[in-house]
Amino acid sequence: MEKAKALTYEIPIGEARITTVSKPPWVTTPHRGSLERMILMIGEGKGMFSESSFIPRSLGCIGNNKLILYRDPVPLKTFKRVIDEFRSIARGGEVYITNYDDIEDAIELAEYAASRGAETYVTVAVEDWDRIPKERKFKVIGEVLFSELDEVGDSNVDTLLILATYPQYKELLKKKLEFRGEVWVDILYPGSLKLMEFNPLELRKVINPTSVVYNNCMAGLIAITPEGFVVPCPLLRKFIVGDITRENLRTILRKQRLKKFWKLTKDAISPCKTCSLRYICHDCRALEYQASGDILGIEFCPL
Repeated sequence: MEKAKALTYEIPIGEARITTVSKPPWVTTPHRGSLERMILMIGEGKGMFSESSFIPRSLGCIGNNKLILYRDPVPLKTFKRVIDEFRSIARGGEVYITNYDDIEDAIELAEYAASRGAETYVTVAVEDWDRIPKERKFKVIGEVLFSELDEVGDSNVDTLLILATYPQYKELLKKKLEFRGEVWVDILYPGSLKLMEFNPLELRKVINPTSVVYNNCMAGLIAITPEGFVVPCPLLRKFIVGDITRENLRTILRKQRLKKFWKLTKDAISPCKTCSLRYICHDCRALEYQASGDILGIEFCPL
């Protein structure tokens, strides 16, 4: 799928290059109203941020977090069945695997998805990097805190997902990383705009020619929770649109409740609908919902 040109990024930092900051890497991809990617959260998780409090991450959707489970998790064989269904629907689509309890489970599922022809990514905590096979068909997103970067030497990962505050991000721009792959910067947000150390609009600018019709982040996306619930975003776990233990993907994809999230543009959000920046402004509905309790909230908009 052809990608639109990003507005501000591709920033070199030594051998590495920053390709996205504070937004998923697919937000510049034109959407066509069909299934494009699937995020599988396969366990309760052992991330440093917990759903029971506040997950402040701008890229928490593809990171490892600690979740509250509402029923028993589904077995890996169920996720494998869903991968088969996904491949029959979204040829060329992407599969992201996150939130594992045991890295071996994540590796097994990633190997299966890759063997089925899906472009597969697994997000791996830094303490598990040495357990990733060097010969593989899937890609590894290495999750690491900014404060841990100096302790990371040669790594068996394809992309660095760096968790950083905004001041740390500015410091990162001065570093000379020897890592040769892409860097995705996950900006950590405070609980409200009053505590912000930066203007979030500086990080939101994005060009996507289909933003008039589609949400540039959630369009074409489904996430599946450890319990088997289908949600529009990994961090919008209360907005259930389906259940893979009772329905197949084709049935779930026909639901208007899911399509409403795919088409949740700024024209549906007041006062965004009157803002001249609404089609080039990426924001995270999950962050807004956590902060305000409203899926249409604008807690982090300085305007």
